[in-house]
Amino acid sequence: MKTARIQPNHISRNSFQWILHQALVADERFVYRGLIGSDKGNTAAIEKVAMVKGDADIAQTLDVWAELGIQCLGFFQFEEDGVSQALLDAMPAQYAVLKVRLAEKGRLDLLAHFYDKEVGSVVKLNLDLIEDGQQDTVV
Repeated sequence: MKTARIQPNHISRNSFQWILHQALVADERFVYRGLIGSDKGNTAAIEKVAMVKGDADIAQTLDVWAELGIQCLGFFQFEEDGVSQALLDAMPAQYAVLKVRLAEKGRLDLLAHFYDKEVGSVVKLNLDLIEDGQQDTVV
C-alpha cells in the first residue's frame, strides 16, 4: 500500500513575507531557522510559521502545534546554514525545506525542495503565492 504524499504547493502571502522579513532582521548571534506548517485540513498550503532558536524549541513548537491541530510540513533557514540533526529527526517522512538566499543589492530568494526520507529523494518544489485565507481549489 502506498502512503499519501503530503506535498505543499502553495504558500500564503503572510507566511512568505514573514519568512523573508525575519531573514532581513536576523540577529547574527542566533541561528535563523523555523518550522512551516498548515492546518491539518489544508496541507497543500503553507500557512503557519514559527521561529526555533534551539533544538529544545523544535520539540516544544511541535507539541504546541499538535495541540492546535497544525501539521508540520518542514522547515526554513538560510541557504548556507547546515541543518541540525535534531531538526531532521523531527521532520515527518515527507517534508519541505525553504532556503532563503540573501544576494547582492538586497535581493531575497526563497528556494524550495521536497524531501522524502523513505525513498531518499529530493525534488525542486514550485510554490504558488496565495492570498491569506485563500483555499486551494482543484479544477
